[in-house]
Amino acid sequence: MSTITVTATVIPACADELPVRKPGRWQLTTVAESIGMKTFETCVSPADGIVPGVGDKNCRLSKVKRFADEFYVDVECRTDAGLAKTSTVLTGDFSTWYRAMSKMTFDPPQQGVSHMGVTVDGKYLGPNCNPKF
Repeated sequence: MSTITVTATVIPACADELPVRKPGRWQLTTVAESIGMKTFETCVSPADGIVPGVGDKNCRLSKVKRFADEFYVDVECRTDAGLAKTSTVLTGDFSTWYRAMSKMTFDPPQQGVSHMGVTVDGKYLGPNCNPKF
């Protein structure tokens, strides 16, 4: 008699779909020149996007491509302040960890900033979310 082990992963079936983080409590560490390093915890639901702007009425998802274990995502958002473009590279298993490296450009510059970068490292802490999130 043989046994088959199945391991669930939260990678999308189609290469052109965004990855989905496992629902639950996540620790996020962000690093950006403008804010330094910040670590906080947040509760993630299945409806929460992994890339800011996706699903917003003023934003358009212009590219999602998967190459090996990396996802390349481009989002364009138009607001009263102008056009903001974000290019993000995502990697990870999205059920225990992930990394998002984003480059944002603003046209015209917003508050004197024409571009910025941010890296987010996510670590899954468990299924239970603290009510304060």
